[in-house]
Amino acid sequence: MKIDIFILFFFYFISIFSTLGYGIFLQGLNNISKNNKICLGYSGLIGVFFLITYSYISHFFYSHGIYHNLFFLILGLLLLYISYLKKSINKLEINILTIVFLIIFFSFLIFKSHDDFPYYHFPYTYYLNQNSLIFGIGHLNHGFRTPSSLFYFNSLFYLPIIKYHLFHIGSAIIFGSVIFIFFSNIKASIQKKNISYIYFFDLLALIFILVFFYRLAEHGTDRSAQILVLLIISEIFKVLILKKITFYEISKLSILFAITISLKAIYFLYGLLLLPLFFIIIGKIGLKKLMMKLLLNPIFYFSIILLSLVLVTNFFNTGCLIYPLSGSCFTSFEWSIQTEEIKKMALHYENWSKAGMTPIFKVDDPGKYVENFNWVHGWLDRYFFFKFSDFLIGLIFLKLIFLITFYSNKKTKIKINKEIIFVYSIIIILLIEWFINHPTLRYGGYSLIAVLLFIPLSLILEKFDNNLNLIKKKTFIVILIGITIFIVRNIDRIIKENEKYNYNILLNPYYKIDNSLFRVENQIENLIKNYNFCQDNKPKCNKYEQYVVRKKMDKYIFKRKK
Repeated sequence: MKIDIFILFFFYFISIFSTLGYGIFLQGLNNISKNNKICLGYSGLIGVFFLITYSYISHFFYSHGIYHNLFFLILGLLLLYISYLKKSINKLEINILTIVFLIIFFSFLIFKSHDDFPYYHFPYTYYLNQNSLIFGIGHLNHGFRTPSSLFYFNSLFYLPIIKYHLFHIGSAIIFGSVIFIFFSNIKASIQKKNISYIYFFDLLALIFILVFFYRLAEHGTDRSAQILVLLIISEIFKVLILKKITFYEISKLSILFAITISLKAIYFLYGLLLLPLFFIIIGKIGLKKLMMKLLLNPIFYFSIILLSLVLVTNFFNTGCLIYPLSGSCFTSFEWSIQTEEIKKMALHYENWSKAGMTPIFKVDDPGKYVENFNWVHGWLDRYFFFKFSDFLIGLIFLKLIFLITFYSNKKTKIKINKEIIFVYSIIIILLIEWFINHPTLRYGGYSLIAVLLFIPLSLILEKFDNNLNLIKKKTFIVILIGITIFIVRNIDRIIKENEKYNYNILLNPYYKIDNSLFRVENQIENLIKNYNFCQDNKPKCNKYEQYVVRKKMDKYIFKRKK
């Protein structure tokens, strides 16, 4: 038996604990925690937030090489150890968090990765390991035009021995941290004897992500963002019932929105959720106090910095702040993607999301197909009755399970305040926008449709007058079933991958790596090498390359030949 499985297990956990170390340190440094109590789930997300921000900034100046990353890994572990010595960590919580990530390790073992992983997820992350910022890198690969902050986070875990086999660690940390937060919220509600609609929403969200998002390989950049959207909605509901809004709530929401938007530019639209939140908070504390809490909160500024870094990086890659949104593009810079290609790719993405293109089908005239609602019939035939309907049936089944489990003859009146209606209205608006412009589940559909069903269901479950002990027992059973389904489905997946791909986790537990994953990096090396040949007037200089390379202020600029 090889020791590779133990190596992967070791690096998996030290990466998690290092990220946790940064999060706990920053919670204490910025007094983010409420009543000095540290929630380890949020420690994980704050660690992710900090490391993403650092990764964007540092890449402007240098690559994220092995020894650079090793230093930051060890520093995070030291910060965790210092926090442990200071007794900033609750031992029970760290034990529960460890159990959560032990369970998630089943989904971390994969052979077949996300479809986009070999196309641009891995190549872009590896580019960050080998190079500092290159202007116009988006010319080499379409996927390089829409990078995710997850790539920047993962690039910091290119480490000795394990090398590039942790390029899915970011999804695992976000997944585990959010699971832990929902579990902690449910536990706290029971302890406080506060069984409200928020309690049921958190429980629904927890079971949903365990059952529907059990395959970490399918998370890509999209599902991590959608998992965070569920948490954002939960946090907004908590603000609704608070009498006093503190730095703690503002800090949490700032971090959640910043990470979510940085994962995928499309989630800038979810800023609409800030609208009801803005009015709700003003109604509670007034505009002046809200502005003071924002202006005096360092986390708010760091959130703005992270989102600005995302836009600036997109601009350096493509000439666009949000590619392929033509209104955000500046085509006069030498590295810029030109207008015709931007429009072509915008049509490509829209056509794909509306089922005008599949692995086995392509419409003849994409432009005409996406006009108005010409695409609806094709979308129904090739997407709704193929993938969307399965998801919807699963959601309805989950809803029925919860209704049956928590049903009681004793009922109280449903309390629906105007703030809930306000939030629900924004969800409907986002769902309409989703359907009109990009009606595929991976572009926000999973979370939006789930929330649309979970909110009224949570309000219905709240009216059932069950005693606390009965609710505790039922909740324990539901969570146990959810965890069991998660583990069994992943074990079944691993067995099938073993049969189909000869994937043996004891002999080789890593995801598939082949030479094609390094094609973009090889192209970058060849372009830079050719540039140096031409600068030295060597015979090997190839002036007929497809791309022109320039160097200015020690930075390479790539552009296409006209």
